Amino acid sequence: MRSRIACVGLLLCGCAGFVPVDFPVLPPGRMPDARVRQAARARPERGAAPLGRPADAVELGASTFEMGCLDGDPSCEHDEQPVHRVRLPAFAIDRHEVTWARYAACVDAGLCEKIALPACYVWTADRKFEIGPTLAPGMIDADKPVVCINWDQAETFCEAHGGTLPTEAQWERTARGPRRSLYAWGNTPPSCEHAQFDGCGEGTRPVGTRPIGDSPDGVADLAGNVWEWVGDWYDDDAYGRVSHRLNPRGPWEGDVRVVRGGSFYDAESDLRASYRYGLSPEYGYSTLGFRCAYPR
Repeated sequence: MRSRIACVGLLLCGCAGFVPVDFPVLPPGRMPDARVRQAARARPERGAAPLGRPADAVELGASTFEMGCLDGDPSCEHDEQPVHRVRLPAFAIDRHEVTWARYAACVDAGLCEKIALPACYVWTADRKFEIGPTLAPGMIDADKPVVCINWDQAETFCEAHGGTLPTEAQWERTARGPRRSLYAWGNTPPSCEHAQFDGCGEGTRPVGTRPIGDSPDGVADLAGNVWEWVGDWYDDDAYGRVSHRLNPRGPWEGDVRVVRGGSFYDAESDLRASYRYGLSPEYGYSTLGFRCAYPR
């Protein structure tokens, strides 16, 4: 995000030492209130069969790539190093971030729960994160990315469609494509034609409306619009602890889950393909959505 954030309570995590005054931070030891815990942990009854992945999911072949910060990148941070080679089996991934329309269909099928908007941390017009404010007009349009969804809800949606949240390695491979570039589209600095980020207008945009910013494989909105949940727990030293190179995952447990890609709230440095951040999986945020990955 615009400033890196210390691990405090269960809210969110970044690089220790900096806590912005405009983001709510739980005092150490304080647990989320009852409405947040209930929204995060309740699960709907599951149907007998998954809904199936979307027809336009992008197929990515088995590959080996270098994961982590580019040499010479002045924005490179500790948790993006060291660079390490990763092997990935073939997989598929959503071309677009999951929309409100897709999520509503899962709710209607009885496989996903409704989103508890009163338990969502919302980026407000006076530039603060607060729990419970109404989302800005247009944020819940059917063709825009679903937000205010916690990690468990996102994973449940993916499971209902025969997939999971992508691993951090799968997400970065998708964003880098077959080349090692700074952003999903290449090394050209971001503009509002590439992505929806700070300075490009308030709130989200319909998915897929910045095609110049697509990855080489045609995956949209990997930079900006909304952050995206991935499957891994966050660890700022994860890359130094990789014990195997085949689709590695983060630690077995933690307080925060990795998010990737930046959002409409964030600066251009957060849109880099290697940039990592962490947020509490118990909460939903108005700047955070997701997409799913599928086995092949």
